[in-house]
Amino acid sequence: MEDFEQLSEEELRRQREVARRRKMAARERRRKKRRQEAIIRCSILLILVILVIVGIVKGISGIYGHFHDKKVEKQKQEELLKNPPTEEPTTEAFTVDEEILAKELPTDRDAALAILETQGENDPDIKNIHENAAVYTDRVLKNLAANAELKQFTIDYLTKVNTVYDGDFTMEVSNFDVPYFTQYDEQWGYADYGDSLLAYNGSAPTCVAMVYNYLKRDGSQNPITIGDSFMANNYVNENNETLWDAMSQGIQPFGLTSDELSINEGNMKAALDEGKIIICCMSNGDFTKGVDHFVVITGYTDYKFYVADPSSYARSQIAWPFERLSSQIKNIWAIAADASAPSDTTSSDDTDSTTDSSTDETTDSTDTTDSTDSTDNTDEATN
Repeated sequence: MEDFEQLSEEELRRQREVARRRKMAARERRRKKRRQEAIIRCSILLILVILVIVGIVKGISGIYGHFHDKKVEKQKQEELLKNPPTEEPTTEAFTVDEEILAKELPTDRDAALAILETQGENDPDIKNIHENAAVYTDRVLKNLAANAELKQFTIDYLTKVNTVYDGDFTMEVSNFDVPYFTQYDEQWGYADYGDSLLAYNGSAPTCVAMVYNYLKRDGSQNPITIGDSFMANNYVNENNETLWDAMSQGIQPFGLTSDELSINEGNMKAALDEGKIIICCMSNGDFTKGVDHFVVITGYTDYKFYVADPSSYARSQIAWPFERLSSQIKNIWAIAADASAPSDTTSSDDTDSTTDSSTDETTDSTDTTDSTDSTDNTDEATN
């Protein structure tokens, strides 16, 4: 009995020891868990503190940078006021593909055929025209040889030149941009202009049509109707050249007014800023060879102007430096819409010797395809 009681006491001590160890182990696990949680909390707090510090530093840097930039900008402005910049030269840096520049009109039919023969080596359409040259007039061949953009116009020439073109159609009106028209557009290019065609020397009425469409927001006028008005009121001389009076008096019946500008970059930009559109008469150079030619200035950017050349789509895709343009400009008109209603077209004396587009210097007395070709001696390739 005593042994049983002694064993029981021993078992109880053992059990108490096991229980004690379990409690100690449990306490140790709880301590470890609390330490881990404390480490995690401290890490999160440290990260938050670091983020706050970084944010504060960035904020201070931003504020400093803002005031520093303001100070630098103010210093730059003060420096600009003391030493205003001069127009940077652009002529030397400006490059343009020589192939798209105006070319001399061939002196005669043989010279035109020689050029077309060379061009036909790489262009089957030109080759076909050259092979069938007998059906074309001198004027058609010479203008095509000088301006490759006339190719489709020439291909369709035989079927369309004898059609009556009275301008009885409405143009699509643009409310945002000055529209671009070519004088060789087949809607009007085959129409008569003087003793020639609008395609060859109708740059003036084509330019006015662009300007009219934009300023008046009215599609009732086109190069044919404007050209007919110029002819009826004697703004086209015996050489098929458009007189400068057309740009002052001749546009008035269409509800347009003009001011002549000096050839000055600032004046041109000021006129465009006022919402006016500029028409320039160009002399020998990039846009024409030998005779005068009209183009439209529609806008500008930096030191360059956007030119709408009615005789060349390719040249109209380029922004031209003022330095490049100025040496070729003969006269400038800033065109604006007149609030008064248009009046009937009135006659004007031929008082200005300055002209429009192209002249063809060789008469083809043997041509019968176009009834006006026997008197052609004033057509130019670029017009």
